[in-house]
Amino acid sequence: MINPLKKITLPLLIAALAVTGCSSAKPAASGDTKTGDTEFKVSTDPVTLKFFANVSLTDVEYKMFFVDPLKAKYPHITLEKMEGSLDKLIVAGEMPDLIFSDNDWHMPLVALDLPADITDLITRSKLDLSKFIPENVQAIRNLDPNGKEMQGVPVGRNTGALFYNKDIFDKFGVPYPKDDMLWSEVLDLARKVTRLQDGVQYIGWDPRFPDHIISPYTQAFVDPKTNKALVDIPMYRKILELFQANYDIPGVVTGKSYAYAEGTFMKDKRLAMEADWVSKILSQLIEAEEKGGAPNWDMATNPTYEDRKGKNRHALTNMLIISKGSKHKEQAMQVIQLLTSKELQMQMSKFSRIPVLNDPELEKVFGTENPMLKSKNTAAIFKYPATPTPTPNKYDKEVQALIRNMRAELALNKKDINTVLRETQDAADKKIAELMKQ
Repeated sequence: MINPLKKITLPLLIAALAVTGCSSAKPAASGDTKTGDTEFKVSTDPVTLKFFANVSLTDVEYKMFFVDPLKAKYPHITLEKMEGSLDKLIVAGEMPDLIFSDNDWHMPLVALDLPADITDLITRSKLDLSKFIPENVQAIRNLDPNGKEMQGVPVGRNTGALFYNKDIFDKFGVPYPKDDMLWSEVLDLARKVTRLQDGVQYIGWDPRFPDHIISPYTQAFVDPKTNKALVDIPMYRKILELFQANYDIPGVVTGKSYAYAEGTFMKDKRLAMEADWVSKILSQLIEAEEKGGAPNWDMATNPTYEDRKGKNRHALTNMLIISKGSKHKEQAMQVIQLLTSKELQMQMSKFSRIPVLNDPELEKVFGTENPMLKSKNTAAIFKYPATPTPTPNKYDKEVQALIRNMRAELALNKKDINTVLRETQDAADKKIAELMKQ
């Protein structure tokens, strides 16, 4: 998922937090929740909540799922969408009330001391957490090392799937990908459809990132006990062998080109297969269709290794977070109540946002209001359950970036797998040590 949150220097952050009052040490402001309150009474005076999208949310989705329903249900609440990078907004004294994010991008928000523990608000507002898919609630609980705080509420979820261009398979007379495939079978198909034809180099498969493939294994990036990176491990060796086998297919690595993904799949229409997060790819397909035509595509279940058959990627949970600095937490909670109602979850599902309520009826209507999804294998989205998420670490994103850089070391710099793993492990440990000194 695209994330607009960038790094911020520590001195600047401290100054910003002092100005905005988002530190947890600040006394509760008027309208804040107080532990021990037993009633959930919310003023109906007009209020504007500042809203920040920390992960992708199109303008159409924002209006359809947030602005319009809120205007109808709670006309006294107005959302003001913040634009730009969050760190710069905070430095400028702008504090969001609500943040739309996911569990993969939570630690940068924790570094800014933004997420409030809304356990008491959930209790007082009588929000029933048992109505959600359990893995997604647990993914949020995992964000607290003690497993007690709720620093957000699920409003949607994401999952993995294999997207493919039917025209390329038809062109070369190769059978389409199917559900329940292993990565080895994907690689076999890739060899059959990676071809140079009529001056066009068709690419069979882009494996995207090593951390995508390791996702079903609940594998942490950093050892919480030692603060050492977990890179030079057998599982990443196995994954890099898969990447290397793909790069060895003639035509996959050409000049400086080795990673293809969205542009090659959506625009050039010469990438045959891409496994990725469903909500991300569906949004791009919708946009491609509006701009002149998406590829002739379909999908299958996310491929796995033999020992993870029937399992999907880790539980990636879209969530709404109330910031510590918000003076309108109760009104923010009303927005959460609305977004997690069956009515809104039904609307989101119909327009191809994956619902998070534990209700088969919502899955049945998925994409029914999206003409592009007619006749598509959308059942693949729901076939496998998500796997648990590891407890996050504040150094995860730095290690993840280095793990993703391993691709270029293999494809372009022609280093062997053992060298790549060893050098990346050393670089990650060095980076963590530097950050720990700050």
